[in-house]
Amino acid sequence: MKKKNKLGNWLLILLGFELVLMLFCLFFAREIILEQILFLMLGLFASLVLSDLLLTWTILISFGLGIIFLVAGIVYIPGYQALILLFSFPILIGILSQIRYHLFKEVAKVQNQEEEAYATYRSLITTSGGQTGEKIQALLIHWSHEELFFQVQPREYNRTLNQIRYLISLHLNENEKLYYVSDGSFLILTNGTQRNLQDFYQTQLKGQLEGLVFKGEDGNQAIQFQTGYLEVDSINRTKFHRYKEMISNLKRQLETDIIVEY
Repeated sequence: MKKKNKLGNWLLILLGFELVLMLFCLFFAREIILEQILFLMLGLFASLVLSDLLLTWTILISFGLGIIFLVAGIVYIPGYQALILLFSFPILIGILSQIRYHLFKEVAKVQNQEEEAYATYRSLITTSGGQTGEKIQALLIHWSHEELFFQVQPREYNRTLNQIRYLISLHLNENEKLYYVSDGSFLILTNGTQRNLQDFYQTQLKGQLEGLVFKGEDGNQAIQFQTGYLEVDSINRTKFHRYKEMISNLKRQLETDIIVEY
């Protein structure tokens, strides 16, 4: 199972975009090359100091102002140069916002462990052998609306993720393995039969997790969770033989696990 380097891909996109843009301006639109350099400096500064929400507004406002200037006829430059100025800055901000997003994900204390989860599940499937009475339990715990929290305050988001992982791991038995599988989701895998993971979550873990708070700029905010649970035994072992089918089933369950807003 290959792990995609999304941060590296977006950095290459940024490099390619700026290289093509600067070369085009150098040969065909020298009059606006200084503006493009200024756009790059402003974009880098904005991506460092603004939140994702404000970056989105920056894209919309810059595009809107560009349209107004073009329609009003204030800018007296060739049409193709005006179009480059109109679209280049919003595109640049969009690329930089993606780089910022994946950079914060990369530097988070809680790293993506989906490759390890994949290997563990394959091992459990292989060793279980499909014998009657043997089963694998998989519990997916998802932080609801985690993306919105990330956009508001990425550093606090990472701190909260670390708290969630610590709290879950504190209550696990020796044969229950915990993995962070991205996007605010934690996967517990076990072939043990000492306890039912779904019952364990409802009776012991859920209340403690929902007691955690997100410390935002406007004060503390409660967080909520959704879950998906699956038992893989001799009956459905063929259907969920692959990790992909198992995790897809758990994620679909998240869509039907309705949470109550408060």
